[in-house]
Amino acid sequence: MDTFPPEAWRRLGLALERRRAELGYGFRQRGRFTHEQGGGKLSIKTISRLEKGERDSYPESTVATAEAMYRWASGSFASVLGGGEPDPLVSAPVHERAPAATVAVEPAVPTPGERIASWIYVRMRQLGYGEDAIHEFIAAEGLPREPTMVSSVRRIAEATGASLAEILALLGVEDINARRTVIPASGIENLQADGGVRS
Repeated sequence: MDTFPPEAWRRLGLALERRRAELGYGFRQRGRFTHEQGGGKLSIKTISRLEKGERDSYPESTVATAEAMYRWASGSFASVLGGGEPDPLVSAPVHERAPAATVAVEPAVPTPGERIASWIYVRMRQLGYGEDAIHEFIAAEGLPREPTMVSSVRRIAEATGASLAEILALLGVEDINARRTVIPASGIENLQADGGVRS
């Protein structure tokens, strides 16, 4: 693989984090992702290094295995490193023989709180926050439970640079008026959920 600058590897790492979240593996689920998607072919440490953009080269075999784990077509790593986009694979049936005693278990669907914690992690990494600051923020907000207070939603918006509507959409608030939410142009003055939460 060609040599790419550190910024390119960090860009790839952020793309990999986003892709892992798209595949249903939220914040702090690298281990589950590695086990379920990689079958032990790559270590959690290698996946962590890839997603953090910590190294500037990997063997071709590692790149090929990682592309398959993230369900990207061959050559997607080089495309992202070169400033392009990955080529996600269309889901195809897997023709692997499972051991006779294996019981198929569907992956757990992430909760809204887990989804938003994963999203916050990626957004804060994009904004240049370090791992410690991100983990500290997520812990201080009590995530991955679903934030229900207006103050939590505001703090998440400030930390991620996102709009309040974007955060509410991530929390599954599709019809803001049905939740009796008032969002004036100057910001949120009152957010009253079905349970009567007010700022």
